[in-house]
Amino acid sequence: MKRTIIIGMISVQLAACSTTDEEPVPAPDGKVRVEFQLPGTYGVNVSHAQSKAVDNLGPDDWHDLPEANATLLPVGSTLWLSYAKQNDDDTYSKPDLQGYVVGTNAGGYNTLYPCTTTEGADGKLTLNPEAIGAPLYLETGMYKFKMISPAYPIDKELKMQVDNGMYLYSTDRRYEETSALPYEIVVNTTGVQYIKLNPIISQVARFTFTIEKGEGVNRLEPLAAGIEISGLQNPYNHLNESEEGDNLLTYNWSSENIADTLVMHMGDKRSWVTLPGEDLQVDEEGTITGDIAVLPTLTMSTPISILINMAINGVPTQYMTLLNEQMLLHARSYNLKWEVSVKEGQISVVTWQNQSWVTDLVNEK
Repeated sequence: MKRTIIIGMISVQLAACSTTDEEPVPAPDGKVRVEFQLPGTYGVNVSHAQSKAVDNLGPDDWHDLPEANATLLPVGSTLWLSYAKQNDDDTYSKPDLQGYVVGTNAGGYNTLYPCTTTEGADGKLTLNPEAIGAPLYLETGMYKFKMISPAYPIDKELKMQVDNGMYLYSTDRRYEETSALPYEIVVNTTGVQYIKLNPIISQVARFTFTIEKGEGVNRLEPLAAGIEISGLQNPYNHLNESEEGDNLLTYNWSSENIADTLVMHMGDKRSWVTLPGEDLQVDEEGTITGDIAVLPTLTMSTPISILINMAINGVPTQYMTLLNEQMLLHARSYNLKWEVSVKEGQISVVTWQNQSWVTDLVNEK
């Protein structure tokens, strides 16, 4: 079992890709420069949604998006954008790829800047967020655009390996508000066309942790081992039995097939992930907080185990709890809270109360 520890969104130092004083290169004949407005994201704090399977939809069906406000990608965020032109038979050509980073322009506004890519020895493409790239030029026609952020390494088929611990937002066909809709590109006299795409939505769930001081506790400190979560969705592969290798889940985010979304698999929960102590925060009140992304997971048959490593009044301590009969769905945040007390020399943690997934999981007061 592979341990993957990737916390939060990719943050980069913006140099050449953040601002430029150069004049835009005129669009080639028969083409127009396409500029994209900064995309919004539906984060992992959505708490009200349907509980039925979200991958069994027809070609013209959508689920209702939970009520939530989209927020803009912050400075330093990276994203891949795919674009495909519509053919005469209404199908779409094989999508091409363009990489972007969120930077700040001279006016102080956040915007997208195109960046170059590098192909590694393994054939995967990697974004170079500090190297400015050529703008996107397209000819007249109907196009579909899709986005995914952060811009993790990706193969030439535009598939991406995904594991627990990776935050991930992308275009999602399951909801009208996050689906890829056709856009008409028209060559014009200005040489540029501005497009605002639908927001992207989190493809993973999120655990947030809050550990508070109770009676008899003067100091709480996270240990280096942090918080370990096991019993999560195992990154699955598409290898045949005759093939060799360790090919993690490849997320085909640019596909038109709704079955290519990240889905839960029955009985496939052998993965684990760690939130290191150095990535946990301690506020002025001594409360420990932190968060981590996990793949969608169904825990109806086997529980998720959460092991917390912390020092209570300077004494190293471990506490483990189990989550039973939970459905960890994408774009949802599962907020776990403890209160630690010391009475007559005995350390106690308040009893858990497992509630419906549409609300926080909180301790009994």
